[in-house]
Amino acid sequence: MCYAIDMRIVTLLLLSGILTVAVACGSDGDDTPPTSTPATPAAVESEVPGTPLPRSELSIRGENVEKVANTSLQRVTWADGTVYEEIIPSLILRTIDRPDAPHGRRVVAAWLGDDRWQVTIFTRIEDRTTDPTTVIDLRAEFYYDEGSNTFEPANGRGYFALKGSDPCASDEPPDDLCPLDKEIVP
Repeated sequence: MCYAIDMRIVTLLLLSGILTVAVACGSDGDDTPPTSTPATPAAVESEVPGTPLPRSELSIRGENVEKVANTSLQRVTWADGTVYEEIIPSLILRTIDRPDAPHGRRVVAAWLGDDRWQVTIFTRIEDRTTDPTTVIDLRAEFYYDEGSNTFEPANGRGYFALKGSDPCASDEPPDDLCPLDKEIVP
């Protein structure tokens, strides 16, 4: 008997809780969704669209350098005499003889002082025609001068892209350029 009374009390408490939640979440008849206010002021600040974070002049310049490296056309005559006028990322893909390969890339600029920047273009290609998938990671480094708007190669992959010949294919490859994708530290 006590068990039956306890079960009725538990059932009533459960129904009471459900009704309370239903009333709190229910509609007031005008079909407008309920509104709520954020719990903290920080949530309001981070959710406001169009409010840019403050950036320094150097940060803005760096973003501009990255855009230039990603989009400016370079005219290059390769060792075989072929002339290409393409963006640097396309020239980088030519260094592995895959100019149309689907890829992902990231461009990063690091300020070296005055108008000089070190630009790194990371490129990843995943060849899914092989089993297992072949992943190729390329790291081309360049020096960029804002004043003259020119790029100079800083590592072997960058040299190959802008000069059209593989510096590491010679009998005595230059240590400062080879291997092709080695990282250059400013």
